[in-house]
Amino acid sequence: MVAALTGFTRPITFEGQAAMWLEYLARRATRDSAEFPCTFTGADIDWRETLAAVIDARLRGVSPEAIARAFHWSFARATAAAIGVLSESSGVEFIVLSGGVMQNDLLLADLRDALARTAVLLWTNREAPPNDGGISLGQAALAVFAARLS
Repeated sequence: MVAALTGFTRPITFEGQAAMWLEYLARRATRDSAEFPCTFTGADIDWRETLAAVIDARLRGVSPEAIARAFHWSFARATAAAIGVLSESSGVEFIVLSGGVMQNDLLLADLRDALARTAVLLWTNREAPPNDGGISLGQAALAVFAARLS
C-alpha cells in the first residue's frame, strides 16, 4: 500500500517487488527525525494513522524517498514496541526474526536500532536465507528427523 502511495503503480511481476522498490527509495534518503505515527495497540499495529500521514505527506509534496524512509523507521519503531510489550508479558528475551521481510536490510537495521536500549536479544538468519530457501531447509530437516523416529 505504501509503495503504491509513493508511486509504485506498475504491475507486480513477483512477490516482494513493491517492497523492494520501497526499500530502494528509502535508501536514497537520509534518515532524519521524520517518522509517521504507527502505533502498537497491545494486540495489533494500527496502520490507519500511518497511511493517512503517508497520503498527507505525498499531498504536501514530500519526496517519495523521504516518505519511504520515514515509513521504514516508523514501521521498525512500531515493531520494536510490539516486541517489547509481547516479550515482557511472556517472559521471552530472545526474538527470532525471519521470512522474506527480513531480507530488507534497511528495515532490519532500523529494528536493531529501535531495540538497542532494550533487554531483548535479536536473532536473525546467517547461514540459511530468511525466505523460502530457509523454510525449505527447515522442512527438509524436519523430514529427516521424522524419518529417523519411524
